[in-house]
Formats: sequence, C-alpha cells, structure tokens
Amino acid sequence: MKRIVLLMVTLSALTVTGRIMAAPATPSATPTDATAKQINDLKDRLATKVAQLRQTQRRAIFGTVKSVSVSTITVATATKDIKIELIDEVKVIQYLNPGPTGVKGQRTKLTTNDIAKGDTVVVFGDYDATVDILKANVIIIQNTFPKRIAGTVTAIDKTEFTITVKTNDGQSYIVDIETTTKTFLWDATNGIQKGKFSKITVGDTVSVVGPAPAKKENRFSADRILDLGSLSGGAPTQTPSPNPTITGSPTPSPQKSPTPSQ
Repeated sequence: MKRIVLLMVTLSALTVTGRIMAAPATPSATPTDATAKQINDLKDRLATKVAQLRQTQRRAIFGTVKSVSVSTITVATATKDIKIELIDEVKVIQYLNPGPTGVKGQRTKLTTNDIAKGDTVVVFGDYDATVDILKANVIIIQNTFPKRIAGTVTAIDKTEFTITVKTNDGQSYIVDIETTTKTFLWDATNGIQKGKFSKITVGDTVSVVGPAPAKKENRFSADRILDLGSLSGGAPTQTPSPNPTITGSPTPSPQKSPTPSQ
C-alpha cells in the first residue's frame, strides 16, 4: 500500500514539473514598423557615406598648370596629369617671396581667372577616384623664380626711392630701391662699376632682378639693378624750367636828351 501511495506522489510531482517546464515563454516586445524603417534608413545612409569615403579622399598635389578652361585646369605632376575641377567656393592665393629686407611675403587673393598656363601651383581638395578628378578647395600659386625685367627708366621718385621701368612689351613696373639693393653701372670704357640710386637717370636702360610680383601688381623690390646708361646716345629730356633764363646783357634803350628851355 505504501508503495502505491509513493508511486502516485511521484507521478503527481512529475506531472506538475512537466507542466511548468512546458509553459510557453512570454514573448519579448517587437519593434514597430516606424522604428524598423528608421533603422533601415540609418543603415542606408551609413552605407552611402562609407561608399563616398572610399571613393573620395582629401589630397594635395604640386605641379605646373598644363591647360586652362572655364571650369577646370589640368596640372602636370611628377607622375601624371590631374584634372582639377574649379568649384565656386575655391580660394586662389599667391604668396610673394620675401624681399631683400627679409620682410615676410605678402599674401594676395586672386580668382580662377588669374590662373594661367605655366603657373606652378599647390592644390588642396577632394579627389574622386571614380572619375579621376580633384575638386579644388584652395589653390596656391607659387613663386619659384625671381622676376627679371629689362627696359627704360621713365620716371624716378627720389622721395619714395622708386623708379618706373617700361619694358619692350609696353608693360610698366614700379621698382622699389631698398637699402640692400645692389646697384651697378656699366660703360664702354670702365665696364661694370658700383653704382648708386642717385646716378640713375630718366632714359637709362636698366636690368632689374627681384622677387616676382603678384599677378595683380606691377611692383616689386629690386635685389640687383644694372644700369647700362642711355643706349640711344642722346641726353635725357629735361623738364623745362617754369621761369625762363635770360642770357647775355640787356640792350639799353636809347634815351633822349632833354630839350633846353628857351
């Protein structure tokens, strides 16, 4: 009898345990349709951004402008030619080289119209590998060589210590004479000698070397000046004096003798 009771108790316990173990789990909350859509949109945006980053990368190049058009330029680098897209927001800058006084070079803001074939440039922008083009953000025009001009002195300002030189192509430059400018004179008899600013005269032919001027400026400081004198052989034209000079002794006017009174 005891065995039957024990068996019945054991069976009852197993039945209860089985029911407990077989009870279904409470289902967890599932995202709504709006939340799922937001998650999918975020995934799409991230995927698009990753693809763009893989295709576009920040880059800087150095080279010489090979060709220029309205919206693009082509720059020849050490490895290949790269097409540059000129976006509306692009900044074009040129730094003047320091002059003989050691003053820091001046920065000049330009436009894309000032970029010309043969310019040496540094371009910063975003390179798109899919179309092999660099969208320029900043273009810096480099001054790699000093400016060298030759022409005739057309004006001298002894207060500002400048001379105006007109080249053979008709371009005029204002040349600043600095305290460190080296001036030389040349003549057929004595050759090249040390010169001075005060010895330069209007009509002289000069050769000037100095830091390259910005594209919008026709003025620069001279490192060296070679004054060849007046190659035409004639004396420079002098400005006429406002007061004429009287030469020679004036001829006295004849005077009449007084008629004696009667």
